Amino acid sequence: MIKVDIIGGGNVATHLEKAFLGKTDAHRVSSRTLEALRLDADVYMISVSDDAIREVARKIKKWISPTAIVAHTSGSTPLGVLKGISKHTGVFYPLQTFSKDVALDYSEIPFFIEGESEATEKTLSDLARIISKKVTKADSEKRRDLHIASVFCCNFCNHLWALGDDYLERHGLDFSMLLPLIKETARKASQHRPVEIQTGPAVRNDNKVLEEHFRSLETEPELQDLYSLLTLSIKNLHAAAQMKRAAVDKKKPSKKKAK
Repeated sequence: MIKVDIIGGGNVATHLEKAFLGKTDAHRVSSRTLEALRLDADVYMISVSDDAIREVARKIKKWISPTAIVAHTSGSTPLGVLKGISKHTGVFYPLQTFSKDVALDYSEIPFFIEGESEATEKTLSDLARIISKKVTKADSEKRRDLHIASVFCCNFCNHLWALGDDYLERHGLDFSMLLPLIKETARKASQHRPVEIQTGPAVRNDNKVLEEHFRSLETEPELQDLYSLLTLSIKNLHAAAQMKRAAVDKKKPSKKKAK
């Protein structure tokens, strides 16, 4: 079994250890003490905060075998941060939000792999396929783009839910009443492009409702500004999508009338 040392104590490191349990010879190592670091591991997976990756890599460099792979798990950190640490460096990036106490189906988590060489990339890809059905090669630029999109789709969405929850609480209502709406929106987004399923007053150009909402938020200028900004963004994106569809339709050959 491939021997993997997962360095870190956070959510990603915790879940990677669980995912590899019984499938590889893997165990977790404290990034602070490195006491349990094995000198004969095949792969050292650094799963710490982005700012600490280089520092941890430098610490383990003096102990590891020259044939070992050193990889990090960050989406936004380029492969180059590991330059000079080993002849075999790579990235093992799982695109998911992790919480230590939440069980996940690891086989459905997309893993994005990059290697300094084809051999390293293959080893990391094979390692990812032990636990996941969704393994893709992605260089540092592609991973950065994925990470930016994930901030919009996960972090920003959750923040908007938090704002909605806070707003409802202050008005004597419960956030749980929105959960069916959230679930249905996520379900539709899993089957169609999000721009195609956009609903609401902004996409309908229902200015009467928009103005009423805007007035209702006069005592909450921060929410009012955010409402206005997102409304404009929806309108602009929807208009651009309509123009794109019209251009595609125009290029389609017209059907000849049946004789």
